[in-house]
Amino acid sequence: MTTSHSPVRVGILGTSWWADSMYLPALTAHPDVEIVGLCGRTPAKAEALAAEWNVPWWTVDSDEFLDPERLDAVIIATSNDSHEPLTLLAIERGLHVLCEKPIATSVAAAHAMADAAALSGATTLVPFTYRYMPNFQYVKRLIDTGFVGQPFHLNMRYFTGFARDAEYSWRFDTELAGSGVLGDLGSHWLHVARWLLGEVTEIGCISSTFVNRELRPDGTDYDRSEDSAQMTVRFENGAYGTLQVSAVCWEGTDFGQTHHLDLHGTNGTLYSLNDWSTVQEVRGLAAGSTGPTRVMPIPDDIWGEARRDRVHDTYRDVFRVNRAMIGEWADAVRDGVPISSELAPDLAEGARVQHLLELAAKSAATDGRLLDAR
Repeated sequence: MTTSHSPVRVGILGTSWWADSMYLPALTAHPDVEIVGLCGRTPAKAEALAAEWNVPWWTVDSDEFLDPERLDAVIIATSNDSHEPLTLLAIERGLHVLCEKPIATSVAAAHAMADAAALSGATTLVPFTYRYMPNFQYVKRLIDTGFVGQPFHLNMRYFTGFARDAEYSWRFDTELAGSGVLGDLGSHWLHVARWLLGEVTEIGCISSTFVNRELRPDGTDYDRSEDSAQMTVRFENGAYGTLQVSAVCWEGTDFGQTHHLDLHGTNGTLYSLNDWSTVQEVRGLAAGSTGPTRVMPIPDDIWGEARRDRVHDTYRDVFRVNRAMIGEWADAVRDGVPISSELAPDLAEGARVQHLLELAAKSAATDGRLLDAR
């Protein structure tokens, strides 16, 4: 494992738009990272993306790619069903790993990945990106400093519309993705909810598949995953929450999605709205106060150098300029230490979230009752 302060040699498995828009820009902006290779399924696409970002090496052979003589660390941004074998092979070869969420298609696979990382000492990270946004960072600070007091209930809603058309998408192909919006969006909310309020002890879920999606491109049929779900959770501290995720919503904003949070407790109330256009705010009201909730400006130290006018620019800058998440992982790899943030979003956390996702799917498949999550 790398312990020196020489540049961290990183390779990226996956050549989708996400690698192009998230990982390549953030890694390029990091002064202690060298992107040495890309691996994709299609030669033309891998070659074109490597040329665009001046990456010196590309291949379509993942076994060849996971070479510890060339790499110190690897980002796995491929379809969910490939995460486990690629992660286990990377760790076996002594590489540090950033693996996309959800980290696997089953909890058994997720635990195998987390256990391998723990045994090897690999520095790992799962990119639960939304915890790094300024509005959530401020909500976390307000909770920790007592603004809410003892929490009663938390409601979080993630509305987006990418599933409104009926085109085939691997994200709703259970064999490839493991689940639909539960894994894709619900994994974010489960992580953020636990980061804000602590461990989940019970979970229930109802879900629906509103859109009848087309056959696979090869004409075969498949098990279509949910495109809308609502989870109910109880926290160890006695609070409860509802976590709603839906990909069939028409929001009408630039990015077509909105995030909402409501939190009530003994000392006060918090609301957070991110409309993914121009609004990213936190509002609050102390218990005993009257009148509407007031805007509580997000402190400058939380914003860092991120732009504040448009959410898309904030999101870009959080990872490219402030070097959150990906930069945190690269720094930890460089320094030979684990991720140090509270409720570190590592493979162990990814496995815990996978456990909750599997229970949510089990609940949704029956009558939506609460299941023991301990």
